[in-house]
Amino acid sequence: MNDTTIEAGLATWKDEDVAHVRLAMPDSGNRIPQPTVVRLAAHLRQLAADETLKAVVLSADGEHFCLGREQKPVTESARPTPLELRARMMDPIIAVYAAFREVQVPVVALVQGQAHGFGAALAGSADLTIAAANARFSFPELKSDMPPTLAMATVMDRVPPKALAWMVYSNAVIGAEEARQVGLVSQVVADEALGAAGETLLRQLRERSRPALVGVKQYLARARLQPFDAAADTGRNLLALVLGSR
Repeated sequence: MNDTTIEAGLATWKDEDVAHVRLAMPDSGNRIPQPTVVRLAAHLRQLAADETLKAVVLSADGEHFCLGREQKPVTESARPTPLELRARMMDPIIAVYAAFREVQVPVVALVQGQAHGFGAALAGSADLTIAAANARFSFPELKSDMPPTLAMATVMDRVPPKALAWMVYSNAVIGAEEARQVGLVSQVVADEALGAAGETLLRQLRERSRPALVGVKQYLARARLQPFDAAADTGRNLLALVLGSR
């Protein structure tokens, strides 16, 4: 296991063929400031280029996974233009969500406690999400008249539109089991079993070849909205590449 690096509220380390990214701001409930958003995107892009990995794990210190992004008050004298907002706030957020997809191997999220706003979007962006039974999820931005369109964009291929619309419009806080039912979560375990469940999944992933893991992720990304003939052709091509790489 390599040494842990802590920068901008993120603890990162590599354990052989698994990379770990841990939100390390427990005193704030892992509420993420903008520099951490930028750092998270940059680190995930680095991991996307690491051809030795079989999985990336996203987890969090403390009671809560992530209470959302840290919002600084905006005064009239310092009010940014729409272009400034896009470059300063929105582009880094999109970069994080895009980086989840750029990582070629499965990204596994381990979620406990509250996961709201950006936190719920991070959990939903992962390829596999294991939640403790005490986990809670919401997209509360509309309470401040801010439509959470970026968070919606990253989970729209996971969560059915009507379920997502209900969460956003109603500001509902849903439990781990309901989050599993709507597609934000893959598996729900007892609170005390979260770490063990993550280790079990990692053992299973480590038993697979990297080309096979990459092939499954690529297929899920490319074929989901394709008609059968195109999806079958995509699957045939990917499978031939994986078998040919052995």
